[in-house]
Amino acid sequence: MEVQKPVEDDKVVDLAHRRGDGAEGAFGATISRGGRPRLPANEQVLGLVARILVDESLPFYVAALDGTVIHVNDHYRTLDKALGDMTLAPGEARVAGQYQIPSLRPVIEDVLASDTTVRAEEIVHISGRERIFLGRHSPVRNERGDIVAIAGTYEDVTVQVRGIEEANRTQARFQDFARASSDWFFECDADMRIRSLSERFTAIVGQPASLFLGSRFEQFGRFEENLEGRYDGPQSIRSRKPFREQLFVISEPGGTELMFHLSAVPVFDRQSGDFRGYRGVGMDVTARYRQADEAAGIRDNLETLLKELTRKNLALDEATEQATAALRAKNEFLAAMSHELRTPLNAIIGFAEAFEHQTFGPLDTTYMSYATDIRKSGQHLLGLINDILDVAVIESGGLSLQTDDLPLGQIINKAVHMNMDAARKKQLVTDALQVSTDLNVRADDRRTTQILVNLLSNAIKFTPEGGRIGIEVEQLADKGQVAVTVWDTGIGISEEHQARVFDKFHQVTEHIYSRKQEGTGLGLHISRELARRMKGDLTLLSAEGEGSRFTVCLPLADDTSFDTNFI
Repeated sequence: MEVQKPVEDDKVVDLAHRRGDGAEGAFGATISRGGRPRLPANEQVLGLVARILVDESLPFYVAALDGTVIHVNDHYRTLDKALGDMTLAPGEARVAGQYQIPSLRPVIEDVLASDTTVRAEEIVHISGRERIFLGRHSPVRNERGDIVAIAGTYEDVTVQVRGIEEANRTQARFQDFARASSDWFFECDADMRIRSLSERFTAIVGQPASLFLGSRFEQFGRFEENLEGRYDGPQSIRSRKPFREQLFVISEPGGTELMFHLSAVPVFDRQSGDFRGYRGVGMDVTARYRQADEAAGIRDNLETLLKELTRKNLALDEATEQATAALRAKNEFLAAMSHELRTPLNAIIGFAEAFEHQTFGPLDTTYMSYATDIRKSGQHLLGLINDILDVAVIESGGLSLQTDDLPLGQIINKAVHMNMDAARKKQLVTDALQVSTDLNVRADDRRTTQILVNLLSNAIKFTPEGGRIGIEVEQLADKGQVAVTVWDTGIGISEEHQARVFDKFHQVTEHIYSRKQEGTGLGLHISRELARRMKGDLTLLSAEGEGSRFTVCLPLADDTSFDTNFI
């Protein structure tokens, strides 16, 4: 059939997107149409149009094998008008019988190749909405059976296609939810025999799922209580009720036990209501139960340890009570003995002093020397007894302090005066002991004097002849305290012993000078405890061979002026 050249300007019309059973690119072409060239009519095809049996309620067309649309019905014209610029494969209705339609060539080739009806969907837009039409393109044969034309109908299948797509999406969502919430699926008949198992079951158990078809669950596993102590699965099955998280244990061929939570719902016939079986899912909870077993083991161990710890604590409480009672008895004994010992000691010291002063008459030199030794020994022993008594009183909590606002200068001068004779006998330089201050402290007079006397005594004791000792006073306004430092140029204390120097009965004995000194090793311990009981403290800075600095901090009196003058 000859195609004449167009006499009007060319116009390109985009056809709708299409999907079909034909080869790739069978649809979606464009057609070029110019003016109105007259093509010779195909008499044979036109004669067959009236004999084609077709559903006239659908858009219908007939095309020659060269792609020329010979006939369209009124429904096709109505649809074509609604499409506007879009067209189906046969093209616009008004070009029927006049032009070859390129978009029909793939359809014709598919029909000729398959020698039967070709079905294809075409997507178009009508009033801005996407519509899907199912095209059925069939061969038209003459009396000899030769294909002489193509006839086609279009049916709007938008609702059906969208319904199928939505059903597929729903099914996909359901499968996603099911996969996310479970590991495998199962279905049982009315006798609770397994009819189907998902392939995931094979991957988990390590045996083909087909081996379990036709079996009941009890034949290859067992039901047990879950972590919550529930065992309602078998009863629910007998009552044909839903159940959740029923523990089911399966043994692998190697003997390892796998644990699953089964959840299922009963299935009933929609018409008769007869029970048809169960559909459900299985969740692998092996790791969870193993962790629970481990946690239970750890909990049992902890409970055992707790019981043992409780028993030991009770024993420790009993031992502590016994130790406290023993300490109390010891402190009471020391206090009583110290009191009993001081009475005769005072008499001994008093008589020795009377002998030294020759109160009862003159004595020769030998007896005078004995009297002096007796007095010194008695005073030393009295000092030891006083220290022991102080420790006993402090540890028993019976220490009583009489705090008052006191002039710090007077306390320092009193302590210096009590130690000046000993310092002069060792020929120590004592110029730095003369301190003047108008600061007042909140403290106990006797105990503060005791601390300073003890610090000065130690400074004199551990400073070699010709050395220097002194006192410094510094106001700590930010802390509301005053610091009194007793320093010396004596043997010093090694870093090793500095942390222990305040311990009870500790003495630094590795130096040649310390071997000459006597004492209980309680003085510094008592001094620090007394300072702390008066809301202060006692600290040490020392370097071996260079001397020591003991600093006692005490709270300032409430009426203390912050204008001070130190000499």
